[in-house]
Amino acid sequence: MRVTRYSPADRERWDAFVRSSKNGTFLFLRGYMDYHSDRFTDHSLLIWDDRGRLLALMPGNEEGEVWWSHHGLSYGGLVLPLEVKAETVLHITEEVLIYLKGVGFRRLYYRQMPSCYHLYPAQEDDYALWRCGAVLDACNMSAVTDLQSRIVPRTERRRRRGWQKAERMGYEVTEIQNLARCWHIIEDNLRERYGARPAHTLEEMKLLKSRFPDNIRCFTADRDGETQACTVLYFTQQTVHTQYTHATPQGKADGAQDLLYRAVIDYCREEGYRYFDFGTSNEEGGRILNENLIAQKEGFAARGMVYRIFKIDL
Repeated sequence: MRVTRYSPADRERWDAFVRSSKNGTFLFLRGYMDYHSDRFTDHSLLIWDDRGRLLALMPGNEEGEVWWSHHGLSYGGLVLPLEVKAETVLHITEEVLIYLKGVGFRRLYYRQMPSCYHLYPAQEDDYALWRCGAVLDACNMSAVTDLQSRIVPRTERRRRRGWQKAERMGYEVTEIQNLARCWHIIEDNLRERYGARPAHTLEEMKLLKSRFPDNIRCFTADRDGETQACTVLYFTQQTVHTQYTHATPQGKADGAQDLLYRAVIDYCREEGYRYFDFGTSNEEGGRILNENLIAQKEGFAARGMVYRIFKIDL
């Protein structure tokens, strides 16, 4: 095998491999990854066999002597073809570590993809990481609803009361194309509750939505022509992820966010999606669990799935 660093000349082949893989999502396409190239120094990898066939990809970026897969994405890790087997993935991982050490990196962080995004079982990397001495550095807890399961926890009464209140008050849920219409709600809520800003600027999200209109969609809960709650959703092949979901103080009091969640979950179920991922509820690498935040998500029959980050000292 041999490992090479991604260059723009590889773009077409890279994207084709992601689309045909068993665990790639649109976040790994270059049109998404490259939007924040001014903030992250790309150092993505292509792994080839001795006959010049592409075996795997690994999105990544460098920060001094540290290599991340990938610090600017929700998850990273190896992108694998359907036909790959465990022994090959072990050898791929070993070759990646040899390459990274050889070009001067001292540490690797591996942001593993949660299994709900796998189109077919793809946890060969778990075994390979363990064999190569990886240690768990961070573990963030998400809440995921299995939309097609035959067994489902009950939706909590307070969530039902919330959306029923919003329905009585005349709220309606609609899909919108103009993100500027609700972006101030996201910014205001993050600033007031957490002293934070969205991971994306409005202009960045508008750019990404223009590139991936079928994957990035926005829904709002409105009353009397005013938006009181909104959610930006990422649609992958089988899993829908809530990138941002926020409400105004009035919307929270009216149950608008509960109604919004119920409406989009019902829509995703009817459209045949398998999982609805509410996202993580942690701070400090998972060491702090926001109990109120995850309780709200669990109220919609979501249960735990982890986003793990492994570390290897090279």
